[in-house]
Amino acid sequence: MIYLAALCMSLAPSSEQAIELQPGMVIRGSARVVAKVYEFANAADDAQSSAIRIQGDGIVVDFGGATLRGTGEDVDPDRRKGTALIVEGSNVTVKNLKARGYRIGLFARGVRGLKVLDCDFSYGYKPRLLSTLDREDGADWMSYHHNEKGEWIAKGCGAYLEDCDGFEVRNLRVIGSLNGLMLTRCDQGLVGNSNFSFLSGVGLAMYRSSANRILHNRIDWCVRGYSHGVYNRGQDSAGILVYEQSHKNVFAYNSVTHGGDGFFLWAGQTTMDTGQGGCNDNLLFGNDFSHAPTNGIEATFSRNSFVNNLILECWHGIWGGYSYDTKVIANTFGLNAEGIALEHGQDNEFYRNVFRRDLNGIVLWQNPSQDPNWGYPKNRDTSSRDPYLHENQFHDLAGTAVRLRDTKGARILGNLFGSVKEVVKVDGQAPGLQFRGNLVLATEAIPIPEGVDNSIETDPSYKPSPPLMLGSGNVIQGLDLKTEDYLARFQVAWYPMPSDFKGVEPHQGAVAPFAPRPLEGGIRPFLKPGQLRGRRYILVDEWGPYDFKSPKLWPRTKIENGEQVFEVLGPPGMARLLRAVDMKIVATSADGENWKEIGHAPTHFPTPTFLRVKYEAGQSIDRQLEFEYVGEATTDFRGRVTPAGQPVRFGYRRFHLPIDWTVKWFVYDKGTQEPRTQYEAFRKLLKEGKAIREERVQELNYAWGGAIGPGLPTDFFATLAEGTFQIPPGEYVLEVTSDDGVKVWIDDKLVIENWTWHGPTLDSAQVSLGGRHRIRIEHFEIDGYSTLKLSIRPK
Repeated sequence: MIYLAALCMSLAPSSEQAIELQPGMVIRGSARVVAKVYEFANAADDAQSSAIRIQGDGIVVDFGGATLRGTGEDVDPDRRKGTALIVEGSNVTVKNLKARGYRIGLFARGVRGLKVLDCDFSYGYKPRLLSTLDREDGADWMSYHHNEKGEWIAKGCGAYLEDCDGFEVRNLRVIGSLNGLMLTRCDQGLVGNSNFSFLSGVGLAMYRSSANRILHNRIDWCVRGYSHGVYNRGQDSAGILVYEQSHKNVFAYNSVTHGGDGFFLWAGQTTMDTGQGGCNDNLLFGNDFSHAPTNGIEATFSRNSFVNNLILECWHGIWGGYSYDTKVIANTFGLNAEGIALEHGQDNEFYRNVFRRDLNGIVLWQNPSQDPNWGYPKNRDTSSRDPYLHENQFHDLAGTAVRLRDTKGARILGNLFGSVKEVVKVDGQAPGLQFRGNLVLATEAIPIPEGVDNSIETDPSYKPSPPLMLGSGNVIQGLDLKTEDYLARFQVAWYPMPSDFKGVEPHQGAVAPFAPRPLEGGIRPFLKPGQLRGRRYILVDEWGPYDFKSPKLWPRTKIENGEQVFEVLGPPGMARLLRAVDMKIVATSADGENWKEIGHAPTHFPTPTFLRVKYEAGQSIDRQLEFEYVGEATTDFRGRVTPAGQPVRFGYRRFHLPIDWTVKWFVYDKGTQEPRTQYEAFRKLLKEGKAIREERVQELNYAWGGAIGPGLPTDFFATLAEGTFQIPPGEYVLEVTSDDGVKVWIDDKLVIENWTWHGPTLDSAQVSLGGRHRIRIEHFEIDGYSTLKLSIRPK
């Protein structure tokens, strides 16, 4: 059958017949596919096989909107498997294909001239995340640093292209998955008008890929590791990731907001070891990199140009460690903890940038020492020297505009410092500092470095506003809870595209020469005025970032005096309260500021809205609110669509099981009590040995980047945790995150064992519980980072 189909598909395009796909079919000629849903399972997470394969040269396969489905709509995203389509040959065009429920949507290796047009590979694989609103979990951290042997393939993505020079990807959509588009050793290609958003990993990833154009794309909300006002880790998620000797790429006119990092560039291990190479001569122009929990742009050990980008409300607008000969020109910064942070940089230029209401502006420094065994500083000058800051504007900074630490040869010329708390702060030495031709507007005569042609104008109106961002990168809470006031922070003048430049300075002079030519038919991908945006709207749950396509009940404050504020988000409609367990709605608000007290729980209310909820007195471990929404069509985290007018349930559940833990730590002898090879001796230590530390807690949640306590060890220690708990009868999931080895017993029955040397790793077991139980955990740490965390949740 496959042979006959392939024969038919080799006919001239004029005689093409629409074909129906069969599992495992190999398409060897141009073809049109009958548009229907094809449920073709595949188990190859390594892209060694696929549901369908295309082989040929100079062929066009138009799927006509057909859908390949690898797993059912009801399957959780972490159980999605296999590869939908493998492409082989050259100059192959794939059009109008949808793939759902796979680990990899499209895989192509060595296909020069590949075109992927108008395809949609959304709602594929993504892992269930373990970090919560209260604490992050180390097992959620990712790493993309190694891909020489195709390590990225197993992670899963919408499309993976390897050695596909001259590729073209247009109007590709990948949302609701882990990763979007991944490129390895792909040069001189184009990615345009595509959408890689609401992913829990990376939107666009590049490895050893050069001379590509990335234009007019939406790459928003590619994030994990964030809880608003609690922690801002990112966990190596990013909108755009560029690694290992990727040169001369152009990234222009993209919306890359709300990413763990907006743009994450790392020179690569080759450069770390030798000091040679890097990811050099890339141009970032006219992109929005705002609202990153960590860095709007992180670019290290390399030489690049960042021109005319918008970078608001990040921990660091640009983190540029060890950058050299880098140009930072006419970017708009605002509301960041630090606009630019750059350590060990040389000969970098900062020209005509605007900093508005950041906490600090530009921070340049070098560390007192570096690892003597590290290859990079052995082979390069890594001093902090010769930065050139000219014609920048610093407005309304509650901290320091320019901070230098052990940085030589700094030139600060012709800048405007308006309403800043401190103009220049020097820590350590700053030999050769030049400060000339600058204008300072201040409430009073504040200190400035010695120089010529500088002037200070004083006026009480030049007092800087209070900060909106902490130095830790967390947005200050309690300010502008009202949605429209919060969104108003981000209404700034910015002119990203050449069509915006006319009559606008400095664009016609400083910026226009850098502007890449926009694509013909290129979209304007940026977030629209009034659209929800900002760190407050990075809402990460166990399945990644929330996409606003379904109703969501989200806590907005901590529990204070037994009450908590929630925001109801999602499409407009009506919600009906179905059930409340030890929680009661006591007030509603349309804007989060003006509240209407109510004497009884509302039966119906419009959405979106805000609710104030009272926790009923008592020791309940399982509190719940459940609602039913009716309104517009919705799409859930699995990609399931519910038509308009059909009910959708949503709610909030707070399950907190206190366990009375006694936790002890011991030092073990790696020669005589090695836990993996000398377990009996190790077990005897836990039973009879003297603990170096002991404490009683009700939650097991430890993470150590160093010593487990003052004067206590960092490595080669053991943990023994024993506890008791009371729980209602039912089926539960026990989860433990460990680094390194762990064993878990419940009532003397071993339920989890991962007795190995490993990084932060999740292990789980389904257990039947009810009544009073005993629990015991043994854990060992060999070296490096260490963690031990346990949770029990209803199945």
